[in-house]
Amino acid sequence: MAVRFGVLGDLTLDVDGERRPVPGKAGLLLAVLLLPAGRPRSVDELVDGLWGSNPPRTAYPSLHNHIARLRTALGPERDRLTVTGGSYACEVRPGELDAAEFETRLRRAQRAGQDQDWPTVDEEARAALALWRGRPLPAFPSLHESPELVHLREQHLQAAELRFEAALRAGGHHEITAELAGLTADHPLHEPIHRQLMTALHRGGRPADALAVYHRLRRRLVEELGVDPAPGTRRIFEEVLTAKEDGAGGRASSSPAAPAAVSGAAAPAAPAPASGTRSKKAGSVPAPAHPALNQIPRDTPDFTDRTAEFATITARLLEPPGDGLSCLVVISGMGGVGKTALAVRAAHGTRDAFPDGQLYADLRGFGVGSPRSAHELLARFLVDLGVPAHTVPDDTDDRAALYRARLAERRVLIILDNARDSEQVAPLIPGGGPAAVIVTSRHLLAGLPTATRVALQPFGAPDQYELLAALCGTERLTAAPPATERILAACAGLPLALRIVGSRLAHNAGRSVEHFAARFASPGGRLAALTLEHLDVTGVFEASHQALVTSPRRLDRAAAAGFRLLGLWPRHPFSVEAASALLDQPLGHTIDVLDTLVDACLLQNPAEGTYRFHDLLGEFAAQLASEETRESREQALVRLGTWYCAALERADTAMVTRPRRLAAPRTEAVLPDFADRAAGLAWITRELPALTTLVKIAGAGPRPELAWLTAGNLFGWVTAHRGQDLWERPLVDALEAARRENDLAGQAMMHNLLGVAHGCSYRNEISLRHLYAADDLLDRLGRRDWQTDVLGNIGNAAAQAGRYEEGLAAIRKALAYFAGTEDLPVVFAHTHATLLFRTGDLEGAEAVYRACLERCRAAHPSYVNIVLVNLGDVLRARGRRSEALQCLEEACRAAEDLHEDFAIADALEALARCHLHFGDAERAESCWRRSLEIAEKFGFERVIGDCLAGLDSLDRLDRLGGEGAGGRLGDTPTGL
Repeated sequence: MAVRFGVLGDLTLDVDGERRPVPGKAGLLLAVLLLPAGRPRSVDELVDGLWGSNPPRTAYPSLHNHIARLRTALGPERDRLTVTGGSYACEVRPGELDAAEFETRLRRAQRAGQDQDWPTVDEEARAALALWRGRPLPAFPSLHESPELVHLREQHLQAAELRFEAALRAGGHHEITAELAGLTADHPLHEPIHRQLMTALHRGGRPADALAVYHRLRRRLVEELGVDPAPGTRRIFEEVLTAKEDGAGGRASSSPAAPAAVSGAAAPAAPAPASGTRSKKAGSVPAPAHPALNQIPRDTPDFTDRTAEFATITARLLEPPGDGLSCLVVISGMGGVGKTALAVRAAHGTRDAFPDGQLYADLRGFGVGSPRSAHELLARFLVDLGVPAHTVPDDTDDRAALYRARLAERRVLIILDNARDSEQVAPLIPGGGPAAVIVTSRHLLAGLPTATRVALQPFGAPDQYELLAALCGTERLTAAPPATERILAACAGLPLALRIVGSRLAHNAGRSVEHFAARFASPGGRLAALTLEHLDVTGVFEASHQALVTSPRRLDRAAAAGFRLLGLWPRHPFSVEAASALLDQPLGHTIDVLDTLVDACLLQNPAEGTYRFHDLLGEFAAQLASEETRESREQALVRLGTWYCAALERADTAMVTRPRRLAAPRTEAVLPDFADRAAGLAWITRELPALTTLVKIAGAGPRPELAWLTAGNLFGWVTAHRGQDLWERPLVDALEAARRENDLAGQAMMHNLLGVAHGCSYRNEISLRHLYAADDLLDRLGRRDWQTDVLGNIGNAAAQAGRYEEGLAAIRKALAYFAGTEDLPVVFAHTHATLLFRTGDLEGAEAVYRACLERCRAAHPSYVNIVLVNLGDVLRARGRRSEALQCLEEACRAAEDLHEDFAIADALEALARCHLHFGDAERAESCWRRSLEIAEKFGFERVIGDCLAGLDSLDRLDRLGGEGAGGRLGDTPTGL
């Protein structure tokens, strides 16, 4: 069935040739889902898109109504609207969305422009522009300034520029002059369109009009932005002016520079100097510098992104030295991140602002050869500045004084590349005047306090792809999307790595993208593959590490040693406390080591107290760590595993989920404190990937019991995150470790927790298999205290499966181990009550639930809400309306106090059933919708199903009877 979505104008939806209306908020919802098409949107994003930053209280329930209306509008294609993990998406296939087709045509036009294929540029640009039916989505003003629509409008202008450029190349200037004039009125500060209009007017024999366009543009730029026109615009102005003065008339010497999209340059255009700054008056040409002062290296033609950083640097370079100090910019970042390329690009972009020349020196702070001294470079710079070599002073301070004097009145830009530290560059910085300095370094250079600082980070996904495509061609990448994704992931956003791979692809036509992706997949193959002639990622990293190893500072050398040992933990973020345990160092010294590594750009500090490796640096650190002795590695990992096990025990204790828990081994390192249940739960959620890795490592190490002790303390997290299977890997790994060690107690622990976890996900059969295995092992061990907990879990899982007699048999077996019911663990008693309820003993169930509730209020607050839900269900089944409602409303409040989303959704669903049971359909609907909103947001499938079933039942009130009277089972399994 053919489907067509339209956003380039009024919103349209065509299904099999029929235009289908999408009214009101449902239409806005569809528009949000189509921008960009196919990307899942969370419930919060959709609410923000429909109501903005101040949504009404009814926004979340209303959203589900609008989703239902959108499904209706989609008709036979309603399955296009999908929900996964609480996020919604609208499936859009190739050729179905006009905006996607427009972008495809635009990319073709841009590629054709790069190949100078101007007929194809004209064809594709016209086809792209023909898809526009007016302003995108005029009925939804709240979206007009969204990043997606702003981007679309910018692309529309790019397509227009490409069409005009193709027309100018074909001599069609007469045909586009009027349209260009209209666009310059709509975009009074957009220089490329003005350049094209100036060219068209000049070629049409109207040089005076072309000059008028320039002067009007320059006046607006100066008045509104404080800048002069860019060099490319001034160049066309001078061509028109020269031709007019020579009487040439009618034809410019060349067309304007092609737009960035045509030329293939992904970098931002260099801004012109601001009015009143370092630039000379518009129209004048700076006197050429002495050849010795034109030292800036060649610009990178495929420079990519860095738009914000480029703007920051050039804006600072073009400011007047108002504070009396020369301009100083420091660009820092890890090796290979593109510091030099950005500095060179900024130098070329501001060349006109420094007519007295540009100096450049590689200070060799990192890499082959000894670092260059300020003494040596001052002599070279002085000779370059015109000082006779035989008169250069011998003393460094005298050289620096003469250097500053020579630069005092000169507009010179100096690039000091690859600096080791502040001490190396300080004598090379002018004291004042119009000169400016850019320093690049892998260190932050905190000793230069007046600098404007620009810290470069690795590329994000779009810029990675753009750079790789610029190097090897888009066609090769689009032909192998999965392999391309693997390559981008392997390069981890590092420009140097992308350049190596891109160059190899470009110069090895016989090697496929899949071949290079396979190189990265081999063990240890990634860094080995990232080398090409003088470009070597490992060598760059090694230089940074060696700079610390050979440093005269003791802390630097300690940081180098710490870097090697931290390489044992390369893939996960870590805290200062965890690092302290791994390094076996006091907390204060550990902080100093970590901060030194951050200053050296060998470690990242994304949030306070949190550190991590860049992906490739982590692999390099892991290689260094592998050179440590086996004993050293094992001891460090045992210290780290012990710390995580102890921290997890604290977090689980803060969650107050069970009477007994597994005691962790002692650690000398500082442990985190958890103020409440929410703090413990949040820590485990954040650290779960690290805990999973540690369980695997511990199971194969000298202390395998750390595996099941750690996994066993995930109990609270498992029961709080029902339906999520992230717990399965660490629990299975811990069970396998216990089996290898023939540790029956460890196996029993893991079987029990796996049974609990599967029970929380309502996989009752596999739950019971694990629980019976635990029961058998504990029976052999004679551990009656643990065995009663397992039997309680068997009763709970059997009840969920509807096997009530089997559940009661397990409860009776456990009761034989107790002298009286007062000795029963509270969660065991809760299961007993649930089974009484399900087998029809409502009076007995109520009595046991009430006894449970008293004990929970006194000692187990995390269970209060669940006992209240089930007690409320019993009271509902017994027809006691006010008591049932009171119970369930208190359950909702208790769940909210815990900030546990599943408990809130579950209590609301039970309250909805109670309202419907007693005839209040309106309140039932409200509770079901609130519950459904939470359940869909977090993917609680069982609650989603119950809510949808309840909402469907609202139009069948004659079937209320006893339907749904049973309580929720399996919500509080007992644990070891």
